[in-house]
Amino acid sequence: MTMTGPQPGFVVNAGRRAKALKIRTVLEEAAGGSSAGRRLLDVGTGNGQIAQILGQTCDVISIDPRDQRQAAVGYRYVRAGTALPFAGASFDLAVSNHVIEHLDDAASHLDELARVVRPGGLVYLATPNRLWPWEVHYRVWLLHWLPQSLFERALRLLGRYREPLHLLSLRQLRTFCDEHFDLTDYAPRITRWPARYHLEVPSWIGACLAALPLSIYRLFAVGLPTLVVVLRRR
Repeated sequence: MTMTGPQPGFVVNAGRRAKALKIRTVLEEAAGGSSAGRRLLDVGTGNGQIAQILGQTCDVISIDPRDQRQAAVGYRYVRAGTALPFAGASFDLAVSNHVIEHLDDAASHLDELARVVRPGGLVYLATPNRLWPWEVHYRVWLLHWLPQSLFERALRLLGRYREPLHLLSLRQLRTFCDEHFDLTDYAPRITRWPARYHLEVPSWIGACLAALPLSIYRLFAVGLPTLVVVLRRR
């Protein structure tokens, strides 16, 4: 398996601080306490800002096959791909934030995370939902619902193809995770209480979202734009 990572046209730096705080909040909520002092693996360093912020409380090692860092302090960087160069059960926590859709083998990525995270440890994983009609990388409607080969062919005809994308639905993600992890879907909670997870929305929208019961969001979780899950290592 290869890990190509996002091409420069897919790299998004805006909002990295909010994303890092969201990740930390979700992990601490799932763990039932502070993340302070825990050993954390960040897969996909990017510009390094998320790893740097997580490093304010955790002992962070961040990996990426290409060094694109703009923020380089507060954590340790290791150049690596999907074969993680760490011993088994080395980490309390791991983060796979919008990485899995760029890999050609989701199952192997999850196998490696399961190997290096200790039993009872947690993995934060986020990825675009294949069932959402807008594809955020290529900025197209509905084309990603086509079979993979037809999706790529359409992108080439449009002159927009950069790299393969392997988008997952919530059901597919559950299937990949089932061998090693118990999965908790956090997207409904984040949608209902965005401010709690450091997402900025107008106060009136936040009040409207919070007025609906969580059960409604769970009912429609399969169609939310982003899959955000916490995986607990068995």
